[in-house]
Amino acid sequence: MPLTDRSQAKESGFAQVREALVSFKGDVESAEFGKWGGKLIDEEGNPVAPREFLEISNKAVEVLEVTEELSMPVDEWNFRVNCSDFKGSFWVESFLASADAYKIQIPEGLVKKRVTWKKVTQEAFDKTGNPVPKFNSTNFVIAGVEEVGAGRVVVPVVASPVVTPQVVAPSQPVTDPMELILALAIGKTENQFKTAVGLDPNFAGSPLLNLAKAGMLTQSLVNDGKLELVTEGNKQVYRVPG
Repeated sequence: MPLTDRSQAKESGFAQVREALVSFKGDVESAEFGKWGGKLIDEEGNPVAPREFLEISNKAVEVLEVTEELSMPVDEWNFRVNCSDFKGSFWVESFLASADAYKIQIPEGLVKKRVTWKKVTQEAFDKTGNPVPKFNSTNFVIAGVEEVGAGRVVVPVVASPVVTPQVVAPSQPVTDPMELILALAIGKTENQFKTAVGLDPNFAGSPLLNLAKAGMLTQSLVNDGKLELVTEGNKQVYRVPG
């Protein structure tokens, strides 16, 4: 049936791809800092300083996840991430946290790597802890790294001994947050794990929280052979292999 409601009209071209593209893999051709603005005026008539951003150019793009069919083929894709010096910003808590997880030096460490990018949303809260959705930030973070043409995936380094399949009590001291992530995931579905990590006080304000909610940390543990998804009844839960 033809469209009759204007509010239901879809975006097309690059705008549609930008909204629908959730995850992709690409060879990073360049990653360069730049500035925009410098002639902007705030509400009080004062000049606004130029804003810095990191622009990342990807080629040989492989689309991994979308919310709807893309309106155009994507072989190359560029995107920008606004930079900030402040704790709590998307740049610090989400993007740089993902770079730290994969031991990537920004920006030069991205170039000539085949990087998996995943879109995540960092929720904003006011001083009393209430959500402020209009200030949420959504952009891509690093979700996997390979040497171009080598077929070797680089996963976050977890410098820890083999962990036995037991749940760590909240009162038990944990020096490696990935040990706690592993313990929290065992016996849970992905959604149950995300709920648990969101309620765990060990991760309150942690840059790992957004990565955990995006599914990147459990995937890292699966890639590292420390977790596997098994079917139990009508659901899939995480278990320690073997």
